[in-house]
Amino acid sequence: MSLTLADINAAVRLAMPGITVVGNDFITGNPDDCAYVRITGGGPPSEWSSVAYPAFQVVIRSKLAATAEAKGNALIAALHGKTEFMLGSTRVVKCLADQSTPWYLGPDESARALYSVNFTLTTSL
Repeated sequence: MSLTLADINAAVRLAMPGITVVGNDFITGNPDDCAYVRITGGGPPSEWSSVAYPAFQVVIRSKLAATAEAKGNALIAALHGKTEFMLGSTRVVKCLADQSTPWYLGPDESARALYSVNFTLTTSL
């Protein structure tokens, strides 16, 4: 079982159609309406079983704050509480959002709105 950034990116792309999703950080050349996914570690794995708790962050940016916020809310609606699915070769028992609404991070250097949504997974063999 090895959860990868590519596996999470694929799930986020399905949950937020119409927005470019990249790994770890924005780079020059990404469109204004874009998101990046970053694996953030999560809690320690179980000492006694195959259960683990990986976590990830999705930062969404857009020229319009309402667009970024709406994409974040759509992501929460799609993934929060989702159970028994696969991310690549990893069995996800449960996916929970770490907050109820997207968190506004402020504008970037080009005045695009940034919002963050964070999730914790429960995985097992």
